[in-house]
Amino acid sequence: MSVTFRIRCCLCRKNIPLAGDVIALDGEWQRRYAAMHGTLACERCAIDYGWNCCTTTRGAFVDGHIAAPEDEDDVDSISHQLERGTHRALVTLYPRSGLLQGAEAYLRSVAARKSTDPEIAAMLRTAIQEWDEQHSTAGAPQTTG
Repeated sequence: MSVTFRIRCCLCRKNIPLAGDVIALDGEWQRRYAAMHGTLACERCAIDYGWNCCTTTRGAFVDGHIAAPEDEDDVDSISHQLERGTHRALVTLYPRSGLLQGAEAYLRSVAARKSTDPEIAAMLRTAIQEWDEQHSTAGAPQTTG
């Protein structure tokens, strides 16, 4: 049985249209947009928030720049897009963002399915366990002693 879900864009926080691709963004996006909520974006934001240059007028990278996975092509915001794909594919590849952005029930169902590849299921269970640990301690009262 398939579990339905919607992914909220990490930049605009609106639901990403089901007919549209999801785009995974890297650490340079997170550095430039510290308020990002996850790393999965809608196509509109990947275009609107993009930048044209990673270097200064002297040709050096801007201060604090995080290199793109393919250093020789590190020229603009498109160089810092990791993947493009369906909602299901991207939340499975990037489960920590998927959990944060609205796919928790779906990821739990995929991790529990007997038909899921064992390596993928193990990766999902690890991400879900970390998620559960973070959220169980986040709501716990703090004791001083």
